[in-house]
Amino acid sequence: MSSMKNRLKDVLPMPVVALAKSMLNGYPSLIMSSLSEARRYNKAYAKDTAKGVKQLESRMMYFTHQIEKGLSHKDFRYGFGKRPLQYLAKTLKLYQQRVSNYSDSMPYRSALAALGEYLKRHVDHEDTLNYVRSIFPVTTLEAAQKMDGHEGGSFHFSEQYKKNNASLTFRELSTNRHSIREFSTEPITYDEIKPALELAMRTPSVCNRQPTRVRVILDHTIIAKALKLQGGFNGYAMPPALILLTADNRVFMAPQEHNEGYTDGGLFGMSLLLALEEQGIAACPLNTMFRKGPEEATRKLLNIPPYENLVMYIAVGHFPDRCITCVSHRFQAEDVVTVVR
Repeated sequence: MSSMKNRLKDVLPMPVVALAKSMLNGYPSLIMSSLSEARRYNKAYAKDTAKGVKQLESRMMYFTHQIEKGLSHKDFRYGFGKRPLQYLAKTLKLYQQRVSNYSDSMPYRSALAALGEYLKRHVDHEDTLNYVRSIFPVTTLEAAQKMDGHEGGSFHFSEQYKKNNASLTFRELSTNRHSIREFSTEPITYDEIKPALELAMRTPSVCNRQPTRVRVILDHTIIAKALKLQGGFNGYAMPPALILLTADNRVFMAPQEHNEGYTDGGLFGMSLLLALEEQGIAACPLNTMFRKGPEEATRKLLNIPPYENLVMYIAVGHFPDRCITCVSHRFQAEDVVTVVR
């Protein structure tokens, strides 16, 4: 190998030699790994035309969550969500055709519960109800109206519900945490957030290389610009603070580690969410799954170097007096666990 490198130096310009060295140093492995991942993902993900049971469940949960977010707005907008309702109606119909015991399924029951609350909240808005009746079968609407609200829809609680968070067990803290998208108007300071960040620094990472980098954004103008690019916080007032987590690729040592930053950054993010909850601070994780244009604009806005990957945002603030959030019902452990004996 060394003799090959020496011969390259003799016959090729130095930039070409540098490129050749990089290719000999694992670049093909990185490309092949990425292509293999892309092929696996393309075959599996829940695209519009997907008809597999798991893909249909995922699409149901996605559209249900969109409806739940609308139901959890403090300033409720009647008649919202016509497009998610259309998609949900189509997905429910396909799911009923594919799954014989569909009425026992958690995603299906959550969708019905959210739909049931939607109907109840629009009881005096006949135009909206007529629209819903036009896209859902009568049997589905009747089933939705009978659903218990704890399986889907919105969840209400007061700020007092969070006053004793510091004394809760880990089980209690995890069970009672909810994503909050509407915050108190009271400003939040870096000093208030810092104890949670210090606790999150205990998060494990691959060989203790700690790739997560943290930006705490308190400038409201920058927060507004960042969330406009993010696109998933539309309709809500700007949070008092916004945290961006990134992963520094300079800490990794081999092509096969190229996704490790997302794993370690995700672990850090969950630690931080629970640490904020323990401190009595409200928060909501937000994705950074951007197309090229929004990612480039975000990097420019926040001065993010090319060697850092975007992992997630976390909107942060104080709990309002009255909190409304999504139920976001979860699978049971037995639904996702495979025991290998």
